[in-house]
Amino acid sequence: MSYPRGWAANLPLVPIARPARWGLVVLAATLVATSAVIYARLQLPSAPSIAVAAARASLTPRDLQHSPWYRLRVLSQGVSFHDAVAAAPVPDIPASAGILVDVDTGTILWQHNEHEKLPPASTIKVLTSMVALENFAPDHPVTVTPDALFQAGDETKMYLKAGQTLSVQELLTGMLTVSANDAADTLAIDTVGMERYVGAMNAQAAALHLHDTHVTTPVGLSDPRQYSSAYDLAVMASIDENVFPLFAGIVRTPYVLLPANATHPAFGLDNINALLGMYPAAVGIKTGWTGDAGACEIGMAVREGHRLLSVLLNGNRVYTETRRLLDWGFVQEGLLSQLPTPNPSPRPG
Repeated sequence: MSYPRGWAANLPLVPIARPARWGLVVLAATLVATSAVIYARLQLPSAPSIAVAAARASLTPRDLQHSPWYRLRVLSQGVSFHDAVAAAPVPDIPASAGILVDVDTGTILWQHNEHEKLPPASTIKVLTSMVALENFAPDHPVTVTPDALFQAGDETKMYLKAGQTLSVQELLTGMLTVSANDAADTLAIDTVGMERYVGAMNAQAAALHLHDTHVTTPVGLSDPRQYSSAYDLAVMASIDENVFPLFAGIVRTPYVLLPANATHPAFGLDNINALLGMYPAAVGIKTGWTGDAGACEIGMAVREGHRLLSVLLNGNRVYTETRRLLDWGFVQEGLLSQLPTPNPSPRPG
């Protein structure tokens, strides 16, 4: 550990009458240890020590240049899921990892490699949303700067321009419907800065005791240091759904028109989550894809006031498989299937 320049000059002088050499060593060690404790206490934030330690454990050396809370609020009301008492025959879902939970009872109906750390692609935007919704009012204005518009040509965007001003709600709408990376980067860079925002995302995951998640960007592009798990994403998505009505309203809307005003043009946003048009009970939540992550989907459906939530990571035909998984879950809970009945093969002649 290093100490500030001149730290020893501030220590009280103690008269020494030629003590033994061993006494000098003990005294010096005591002074160093005392100073280290004082210095460490000055550097630590006022957050609870356990949560701070958890947050620090998940941060990169770059993150550690600042305290893990970054003066941004984090939710501490975690959610945990438990296994069903009786295991029903499980569906065969082709994905590297996945989970299906009953949001209302906290019961896990199906799981597969649910804690495996995998690239989350744009599904990590459920965590980006949580930090924004916890810290900024929906009508808080954000002016787009050139620094936030560095996306590659093949990234999903709502095509923001420097100088435009949008509300946090409008940026969230673009981020959660068309999965706009320019909206996510603007939310981070043009509010508190990228490093502070990403640091707050990691602190938020730590505060929820999610040990499978670490992020380096608010958008989910591939990075070896960026990962999450089906379990963690299910927890984050369920919290967004339960705590923030704005989030729930955005993700279940197939099309949104942000009308033009004095600070920006109109934006027509088609929700790219195809599950909304494939399963009658579907209400979102977020899709994602990168070359490393494969196809990913956080799906949610509501039937008779009852909510099921699924996560598939690196899946095959994730919309079709999510529909099948959600429907299977409702059937296990006593509801009729909503999947189309296959047409019988025609008989010869």
